[in-house]
Amino acid sequence: MPGPAPRLAALLWALLIASAPAAAAWARPVGTADGPADVALAVGLTTAAAVATGLWLRSRYRRDEDEGDRGTEGGDP
Repeated sequence: MPGPAPRLAALLWALLIASAPAAAAWARPVGTADGPADVALAVGLTTAAAVATGLWLRSRYRRDEDEGDRGTEGGDP
């Protein structure tokens, strides 16, 4: 059983998508997003997405400790 990490990652993604405001599309330019707050928001959202993805991947591809797939240290095949 993989544990609660996949559910947590799915919940974080759902909250991220649900909290994003739906903006109306305009045909004219509205300005640039180069301010410090915009950069901080982009970094924060990217970090949150990376953490959620990392937790999901970690839970999905975790090895069991009993497998013994740690490699050979003595040089024996």
